[in-house]
Amino acid sequence: MKKEEKKESWKDFIYNPRTGEFLGRTASSWGLIFLFYLIFYGVLTGMFILTIWVMLQTLDDAVPRHQDPMLTPTCRWQYLLLLHCCLSLT
Repeated sequence: MKKEEKKESWKDFIYNPRTGEFLGRTASSWGLIFLFYLIFYGVLTGMFILTIWVMLQTLDDAVPRHQDPMLTPTCRWQYLLLLHCCLSLT
């Protein structure tokens, strides 16, 4: 195969004016692929929104979900002191 023919075949792959293909596919083929992915990602987005909505329905605005187990600053210092003593023993 000559260098000219390779160049010609590469150009035909990018856009073939005889068949109207772009990258080996016709416009209707590209349209169907675009439609498929539009529907596919639309369904994925819908599922994500639904799961977030369901999760938000389980939360109560008046009650915090997670609370700190150590309520006073004194408890925190005692915990840090205990932790320091335990780590220094090892």
